[in-house]
Amino acid sequence: MEQHHHPKPTDTAVLHAGDLRGAEKRRLLFVLMLTLVVTVVEIVGGVMAGSLALLSDAAHMLSDVGSIGLSYVALRLASRPASPQKTYRNWRYEVIAALFNGIAFLPVTAFIFYEAWHRWHHPVPIQPGPMLAIAAVGLIANLIAAGALHHHSKHNVNIHGAFLHVLGDLLASIGVLIAAAVLSFRPVPWIDPLMAAFIGALVLAWSFRLIRGAVSILLESVPSHLRIEDVNAAIEREEGVAGVHDLHVWTITSKMYALTAHIILREDRPVSECQLLSTRLNAMLDREFDINHVTLQFETARGEAVCCEHAGEIKARS
Repeated sequence: MEQHHHPKPTDTAVLHAGDLRGAEKRRLLFVLMLTLVVTVVEIVGGVMAGSLALLSDAAHMLSDVGSIGLSYVALRLASRPASPQKTYRNWRYEVIAALFNGIAFLPVTAFIFYEAWHRWHHPVPIQPGPMLAIAAVGLIANLIAAGALHHHSKHNVNIHGAFLHVLGDLLASIGVLIAAAVLSFRPVPWIDPLMAAFIGALVLAWSFRLIRGAVSILLESVPSHLRIEDVNAAIEREEGVAGVHDLHVWTITSKMYALTAHIILREDRPVSECQLLSTRLNAMLDREFDINHVTLQFETARGEAVCCEHAGEIKARS
């Protein structure tokens, strides 16, 4: 019989996740509104200045509005209470949103590359003054947005996707500023499409990174910061453990890691220590690997399942 440790609505991990997501929703909504305003400014300014780099940044930010909005909706859905059909709530909506965010980069990147190639062969007049001013506004706005999301991006793949969008906008604004500065001193029309292509390359790299991370979670791969060998070794180091098999570790959503395993008890240890060993293993896995959803099945060396009916009363079943 399996010894289960199911997460409950009152679990510390779930409560902490709820608190985190409340702060994440507020910051994400702020970034969404800020990005929308800057997008409108850059579209108007890009048309006025005739700058492809500025319009490319505006197109990128326009996709950000949709992507960050999707992230916000995913956070709201993930915050809904658990149900009998969805015992892990709706946490995976965040991962799905991150996947769509990564995919959303791809058509934007294709558009930027195409326009950069066209402008390289057919230069157009550019007004560096408006281009410089609007890029500066975009840079300041993106710095504020990046600062708002940076901390939460470390703990949530959905927020990380939104943060990458903002970071891409930040670097794009720097690129537009450089192009505008160069054009202010010398009429070199190729600098604008060159900078636009550079922005496109950054966007493409980040999109693949985000897609890879989201797909890895959906395929229930071992979290990227863990090695299954290290987890196995840590369990076997615990006093009373003879071996481990059927060990699985995966990600439910950001900062929510789950583990299942069969634990073989040492022959020289009484079966009555099973409950104490279970408590120690749960604490160790949480402390060393941040794994907070654990399900363990205990066995004797002869392959007999151990049933923990309640603390202090444990028997072996054949």
